[in-house]
Amino acid sequence: METNSAIQVQFHCRQCQTEIGVTFTSEQFATVHCPECDYSYSLMRPTIGEEILLDWEKEAVFQKIRADQTEHDKMELMLLVIKVVELLTWRDEGNGHIRAIETLRQWLILNGVPKALIELLDAKGPAGSSPTERRE
Repeated sequence: METNSAIQVQFHCRQCQTEIGVTFTSEQFATVHCPECDYSYSLMRPTIGEEILLDWEKEAVFQKIRADQTEHDKMELMLLVIKVVELLTWRDEGNGHIRAIETLRQWLILNGVPKALIELLDAKGPAGSSPTERRE
């Protein structure tokens, strides 16, 4: 598509109602004077319909990709939540809780979450003990 095509703009002077015509070729701005009263106008090249349509098409594609990614992210998060809930409800003297934390931590690592958040969920405590100690 050729975006440097000539665009003609016509309007009436505010002061004397004389018709003024301007042709934009490649410039974006123009200053014109009324031939009758010498009133000055600064004009900006209007955007043609095809340029607007292309911008809307690009925006629509971008929003679709973004929506698809958001939907994918929601599905991944839902699967994680289901897995963690399954592990937390697993009745094996606390091992399910440790595995749930490890699963959550691994998912965070794979999805680029800040390291500080991952360290908060570290399955090993400060002295090497697990966050959920077994009681016998």
